[in-house]
Amino acid sequence: MTPTVNVIYIRGTVAALGRFAPLLTTHTPWTYRLVANGCPPDEVALLHHIAAQHEHLTVHDLSTGEVIPLGKALCQLADTFAHEEFFAFMDSDIVVTADITGDLTTLLERHDAVFTGTPIWAQPEDTILTRAHREVCGPHTHTKDGLLLGGSYAGICHRTALDDVRPRCHVTADKYTAADLATLTPGFRGFLADHQLLRDDYTPMKLLTLAFAYTGHTAAYTDIDALHHIGGFSMTTYQQQLDAGTAADPATAAEIIDFADTRRHMARKRAVCARITGSFAAIDTTGRPRRVPTFPPDLEQRIRLIEDLYARHAPTVTS
Repeated sequence: MTPTVNVIYIRGTVAALGRFAPLLTTHTPWTYRLVANGCPPDEVALLHHIAAQHEHLTVHDLSTGEVIPLGKALCQLADTFAHEEFFAFMDSDIVVTADITGDLTTLLERHDAVFTGTPIWAQPEDTILTRAHREVCGPHTHTKDGLLLGGSYAGICHRTALDDVRPRCHVTADKYTAADLATLTPGFRGFLADHQLLRDDYTPMKLLTLAFAYTGHTAAYTDIDALHHIGGFSMTTYQQQLDAGTAADPATAAEIIDFADTRRHMARKRAVCARITGSFAAIDTTGRPRRVPTFPPDLEQRIRLIEDLYARHAPTVTS
């Protein structure tokens, strides 16, 4: 069982996050496809440079010109590589420090899909979707009643199950709004209504995961100690591009940035991402991280681990 995992990089992230790519092949036996989403030629070239140093890394350019939303990228990848036994994806701001594949492989032997990647800033209450939420967002992994919502950060689906679920429910890996629900099959919409899951917005993979449950396919979610997900580095970078006027398409920007709910975790997420992006910049200019503000001990330890690995693996993108 050797999935090829699609690791997606948006424009402006490769020089920072690309240095973590070799950790994937250092610690795991799987193969990884470094996917350029709206990256300019110099960043695509850097991905090829990184992949050339490691046997189990390849590169795929979506050739979109501009950054496209995650859901659209996932749909393209699922269709482009339809011949593969698994459809697998992972955020590029995930850092691994040991083999993560053992737990995932065990679960894949029993389930049709497996998800992981809870961000380092997330607290247990962030992962539960309540009836008050109008949006099924990234950190939500389960409903209050225990129904699995999957994950948009990292996941692996058996292709046979994916190919069964999509036409039966008229659903894809994309993001959905309330207006989009009309495109689903009546039976699947009824399933969502029965579970009080007719909401205003669903981040990528959430409706697809619910379709797995509706069609009798099993899925699982697990957290792995050796997987450290920054959770928002790409969004922070994209927001900086918006502020600078370099993100061209307003409709795409709205799909990536706009939220249906006031997310209580956003202040915490932004604080962690600001610390990490600022620290990375300090390492690039001074060789030393900027370790302010500080966070509770467990979170601070994980941030410092990521900062140290960023500094240590600078030759990956500079040699």
